[in-house]
Amino acid sequence: MSIVTFRRLRFSLVLAMGGLGSALQGCASNGGSILSSGSLPGVTSFQEANAVAPQGYQFSGDGGDTLRVTATGSASTPNERLVKIALAAAAQHGAQQYKKYFRAGEPSYTVRCGKTSVVERGATRNISPSDYRVVTVDVTFAKTSTDPADRPTKETAAALLAELQAETIPQETQAALVAQLAQACGRSPQ
Repeated sequence: MSIVTFRRLRFSLVLAMGGLGSALQGCASNGGSILSSGSLPGVTSFQEANAVAPQGYQFSGDGGDTLRVTATGSASTPNERLVKIALAAAAQHGAQQYKKYFRAGEPSYTVRCGKTSVVERGATRNISPSDYRVVTVDVTFAKTSTDPADRPTKETAAALLAELQAETIPQETQAALVAQLAQACGRSPQ
């Protein structure tokens, strides 16, 4: 195993453990179980999304100098935080690929509305829907800066990660965001 591969593996493990710690901290800060009724969904932390845990960032693209970053967040996560997550992930990826600069396009905002019922053994059962806010940003990487809009990858990643770590979202704001998203999905706030 080369030293570069080992460092990337170690870095990935540190990020994974940090995401796990944030998730556990989010559970504890909500005053109990994630599944308790009436509680707000936790604010999305900086983590990679997957099929089991859709909250976080994902990359798509051709693997060249352009990349699309999608950040998916809970109903209580502000769009501004999702933009920071997407940009931090892009900057971090660029630094890992030895790209010194990146330029981000305008973010696009969408919502993903969850199911309100499921059918089990022929009977319909109501469930609490999982609604998500989604932000998508197209990014271009470069080894040299050619435009004032170019951002340095390492410095931007460090600054945004520090902002995300220090940021707190008041409960009132979270509740308003949840109600706003429920309305956007055609449901009355619960």
